[in-house]
Amino acid sequence: MTVYSGTFTPQAAVGKPDAFRDPLSDAREKLRLAARLPFHAARPNAWQESFHDLATDARAAIRRHVWLAGLADSPLNAVEDVQPRLSFRVGIQRSEHDIFLSEIDDLLAAADDETPVDIWKMIELGERAILLEMALARHHNRLSWLLFEAMYVEIGTSG
Repeated sequence: MTVYSGTFTPQAAVGKPDAFRDPLSDAREKLRLAARLPFHAARPNAWQESFHDLATDARAAIRRHVWLAGLADSPLNAVEDVQPRLSFRVGIQRSEHDIFLSEIDDLLAAADDETPVDIWKMIELGERAILLEMALARHHNRLSWLLFEAMYVEIGTSG
């Protein structure tokens, strides 16, 4: 089953270990998988371990995105250089990084909680994973809009 969350991942990058994959897409995919993990009442710890592994992978991808966005040649810096009028929106985009890092850390802490795993915990954590995945999709879409806006205006005014 294919689920569309509002962004596109080029197929050329899928399945090739040396090809660049967007860290936001990777994080969103891991969170989607975590939210859809089957829960077997006879093996609740298996669900918890799988959820933890996927959320850990999502956290690594989110951290990679934040790191890449902080580089001097990042797309966010390029937008600011090309279109200073978008600096406010770029600042909003950057401020979300701390929120995402905090939310994924909180999600992992809740997954590691010592309370016994049951169906209600599985539902709660699955919903939180979905909400974070949706927030990452919106973040990605706004980044795409910023890049389009900066490059479209630059192309439109260059000739």
